[in-house]
Amino acid sequence: MAHHVQTPCVLGIDAGTEAVKAGLFDLEGNRIAIGSCSYRTYFPAPGWAEQAPDEWWDALVAAVRECIARSGVSPAAVAGVSADATTCTLAPLDAAGQPLGRALLWMDVRAAEQAQRIFATGDPALRYCLAGVNAEWMPPKMLWMKENEPERYAAAAHLLEYTDWLAYRLTGRLTLNRNTATQRWFYYPPGGGWPLDFFAAIGLPELVYKFPNEVLPLGAVIGGLCEEAAEALGLPAGIPVAAGGGDAFVGLLGQGVTQPGDLGVIMGSSNVLSALAAEELHFPGVFGSFPDAVIPGLNLVEAGQVSTGSVLSWFKRNFCGDAALEAARRGVSVYQLLDEEASRVPVGSEGLIALDYFQGNRTPHTDSAARGAIWGLSLQSGRGQVFRALMEGIAYGMEDILQTLRRHGFAVQRIIASGGATHSPLFMQIYADVTGQPLHVTREPEASLLGSAIVAAVGAGLYPDLQTAAQRMVAIEQTYAPDLARHEEYQFFVRQYQETYQRLRELMRRMHEKQNRKQA
Repeated sequence: MAHHVQTPCVLGIDAGTEAVKAGLFDLEGNRIAIGSCSYRTYFPAPGWAEQAPDEWWDALVAAVRECIARSGVSPAAVAGVSADATTCTLAPLDAAGQPLGRALLWMDVRAAEQAQRIFATGDPALRYCLAGVNAEWMPPKMLWMKENEPERYAAAAHLLEYTDWLAYRLTGRLTLNRNTATQRWFYYPPGGGWPLDFFAAIGLPELVYKFPNEVLPLGAVIGGLCEEAAEALGLPAGIPVAAGGGDAFVGLLGQGVTQPGDLGVIMGSSNVLSALAAEELHFPGVFGSFPDAVIPGLNLVEAGQVSTGSVLSWFKRNFCGDAALEAARRGVSVYQLLDEEASRVPVGSEGLIALDYFQGNRTPHTDSAARGAIWGLSLQSGRGQVFRALMEGIAYGMEDILQTLRRHGFAVQRIIASGGATHSPLFMQIYADVTGQPLHVTREPEASLLGSAIVAAVGAGLYPDLQTAAQRMVAIEQTYAPDLARHEEYQFFVRQYQETYQRLRELMRRMHEKQNRKQA
């Protein structure tokens, strides 16, 4: 259906791991249309993952053109543009601004050994990651390139994030964004910016000369849409393009998370939990805090569960063949059928405890050797009990993170959720009952896409700041209130879950070592 929208609207671009999406929104945050186009990931060696910038651009053009065509909106009504992308995706460019080969995707972990060496320096800059440096982050990737591809490293006049490369192609201007620079590049605004001593200590003293000079906050105008990009996208040249950031963190704005005490959870195959704090916080069990990363004057605190939706999908794929047949017969989804069975099972799944660490634990333990477990099985444990136990285990994992935050003086006042799991009322109620806090679900499920539209609206001068834009453009569609009796009952099971990891940790580590020896 064609919307004949003549009032201004904004274009958000969300460049993910699989595809780029473009969404057109009005100034109340209603989605007018969406377009999307996928691209390839190349895996040239174990642990490596690459994407081609030229393929990003082709996909972006296709997604934007599809979105505008579907919307029926006149291109002249588009008042602002902003783009977010995956974080830690490194795009090296030559002096002429051309890509030097393929970009290293965020999930590329070839720099594991460099990450360990960087962590071993014990430099004060490492206060953000007291449990270890992630091989996905930027300095390890850059050090790997310098040591293993010295010609490419020497020729790289500019090192950019995927987000900054998009901004460059849209405006013709080379900049970095403060959102990912603070979280993944160790940029520290209160201390004057780049940690030069840290870069020297890890063997990259020249690194800062490869960075664009400007590091722009979310919503700052980089420039107008350049002629070349405008022509490719079918939009008027000169539309203000606002500096974006990392997908999950721009997604916070799309959830309305703008003040201390708010926690945003993006629920997909994994859960990304992010909150804003008034003070800097540094303790094991979280990443951060990163000053000024989203809202100026506030600190971004980050936590996460590696396997959440992916655990339920594992169960469905491997153990629910007959459920799939029955669901098809009844015209419902397999998940709806499983939810129905699980809803008949009492709190605690009749004595089952499931650990959700199928691919390790990100926070609060940061333990890559941890694995999933289910115990308490009896001959009366059926599919409904096991499926409920998996959902409860994931909710216990979130409560474990919330308790870690509380122990360090950060109280979560409001939890806002978006993403796939929010389609299950049972799962949302379990989260609310386990945590004892209401769970608010947003109207727009594509939080990052709406977040980029919010950033674009601020860049276009349609709202004075990110907080105001988010308050006006984000709507809460539904709230799940905790049942306090069930919350009381869950306390016992949460403690069992926490103790299960403590008692199994050593066994898991031994098994991990044996498996690794076998593979070697």
